[in-house]
Amino acid sequence: MNAYDIINKKKRGEELSREEIRSFVRGYTDGSIPDYQASALLMAICLRGMNDEETYELTMAIAESGDAVDLSEFGALTADKHS
Repeated sequence: MNAYDIINKKKRGEELSREEIRSFVRGYTDGSIPDYQASALLMAICLRGMNDEETYELTMAIAESGDAVDLSEFGALTADKHS
């Protein structure tokens, strides 16, 4: 999957698959997708929107792209700065 095809698909208003979204996030975080292509995808999303499934998949791909901190030692009512 390449970034250009993913961007164009969203520009046409089509739904992105889980694999396309995860591939894009992975490429951006590993540096193989440059900022200008990420900006182009975000503009396409801004103009065309995302359905609930796409939004969920993008959120999860971003959340899983970094390190997670285990806050369980602080109890059940713990919140991080993003909660």
